Amino acid sequence: MNLSRLSARDLEAQARDVEHQIKKLDHRPRPTPPERQLSVELKKMRLTLKDQMESSK
Repeated sequence: MNLSRLSARDLEAQARDVEHQIKKLDHRPRPTPPERQLSVELKKMRLTLKDQMESSK
């Protein structure tokens, strides 16, 4: 996904979606290794999105 091309509104929507996915995965009692890896990747994406939103202000 190319985050640099998204507008501020799109970045916010993407950040909400990522946050929702992270919460969904974190509430699983016994996540599988692929789910844990996905959670890590989503958390990295969340940080990237936050940085992009801060730089677009």
